[in-house]
Amino acid sequence: MRLFTTGGCGFIGSNFILDWINENHEPLVNVDCLNYAGQLANLKEIENNPLYTFVHGNINNRSLISDTLVYNAPDCVIHFAAESHAINSPHKPEHFLVNNVIGTFNLLEEALAYWKTLSPDAQQAFRFIHISTSEVYGGSEKETASYQPNDPYTASKASADHFVRAYYHTYGLPTITIHIGNIYGPRQYSEKLIPAILQQALSGQQLAVYGNGQNMRDWLYVGDAVAAISLIAQHGIPGEVYNIGGEQERSNLTLIKTMCQILEKKIAHPGIASFESLIELVQGEANTDSCYNADNDKVRNELGWNANTPLNEGLDTTISWYLQQWSADLEKRLT
Repeated sequence: MRLFTTGGCGFIGSNFILDWINENHEPLVNVDCLNYAGQLANLKEIENNPLYTFVHGNINNRSLISDTLVYNAPDCVIHFAAESHAINSPHKPEHFLVNNVIGTFNLLEEALAYWKTLSPDAQQAFRFIHISTSEVYGGSEKETASYQPNDPYTASKASADHFVRAYYHTYGLPTITIHIGNIYGPRQYSEKLIPAILQQALSGQQLAVYGNGQNMRDWLYVGDAVAAISLIAQHGIPGEVYNIGGEQERSNLTLIKTMCQILEKKIAHPGIASFESLIELVQGEANTDSCYNADNDKVRNELGWNANTPLNEGLDTTISWYLQQWSADLEKRLT
């Protein structure tokens, strides 16, 4: 299966591409505009691999997308690209409209035009996989739940979802939507909770936990997520929606304490009794994230997927990866 990915230099996309190339040994082209969260370094280990092709470009550049599709002749499009820094969406909603809604529309148009040129057998085998978020439901729901987007980010993803569905029902384009829960792991952008807490702890800064720290999140390791995406790309049913969640709920306070305990076993910080001693409950506006615990019954029962990585194991792997990435700076800071 030849793949065409968008946004593959970001967190989920880069982990997927590395897994795909290393496990499947099949060709893949990656189109990425390299915005703040897209880093070429995430894929440095395969940059010279003959199976991997990188194209620097934006999905709103339709001629570029068209040419890349025709030249590389993929069997499947996996659409990771998105404006995902949700905290910015109330301040710059137009960015989310342009990148998530119009970008998805433009990609669908070019994928449809390409799909129409294929033989009947190739059309039947083709897949367009749209990577979305379980946040579109506004809570913990099954795939049949109604949408309740609560901010411009989730509204843009919900709108993109509807366009993907419409292209299946209107034109027959074999689309599949995947709603992913709260993911963590190596290569995640530094704005997110786990890498941000790690950086603060290693700098000896206060680890502020707002309110009582009991806001809950469901955690899914990125390795499990990309395994599900690969499985769905190869065996998913066109027109379907699949949820992927970790089914491992933790409060923010519990998660940060666990991270500190793991970090204690890996590194010592001069002048700090323990990393956990840096945690401080701070009065003020608490993080209002809901626990978007996507229901996994469908992907489990139909495709046999499960989230197999326990949270402590995934955190240990993730922390080790960041420590290795930051090793040069840490050596200077801790000596």
